[in-house]
Amino acid sequence: MATFLDVSGLQGFSNILVFVFIAVIVYAGMSMTKTLGDNKGVNMLIAVLFGMFVLFSPNVTDLIIEISPVIALIFLFGVFAQSGITYLGGDTNDSLHGMKVVTYIILVLIVVVFATAKIRDKVDIPGDDGVDSEFDSAVKVIFHPKIMGMIFIFIISVFAILLLAGKQYHF
Repeated sequence: MATFLDVSGLQGFSNILVFVFIAVIVYAGMSMTKTLGDNKGVNMLIAVLFGMFVLFSPNVTDLIIEISPVIALIFLFGVFAQSGITYLGGDTNDSLHGMKVVTYIILVLIVVVFATAKIRDKVDIPGDDGVDSEFDSAVKVIFHPKIMGMIFIFIISVFAILLLAGKQYHF
């Protein structure tokens, strides 16, 4: 029986959604940076070509399917953080610049971690007979959910200390 929460039917459209996602991201990036000028037709053509090139690689398509929910959550967190800063009376221009830099760094780190994990799963390394090597066990320890949670709590506490010890605002 089909329910409202059953989204397995969207799996057939995943390639189309990946194509649209990449085309929109590339078009927005080229329009913002004005890399090739203000010509929207050239920007759209390059965006469509990038989207088609991504569809030719199943590894990249799978990577984007796995990583897009994480990217959406990060952007949602950014929107909530921005509205929270504005609600508390903070200056949006100063705080937005810092948030953009932190968001871009986090996005790059997430893409690198997801891509290396995906490539590591796909590549067959000579001499790897299924036995856990030292590197593999170290990666398992570092990326264990409890260790990652501890690092996340540590980062939150560092930012809390910086904000509490920094410039005092009087409301």
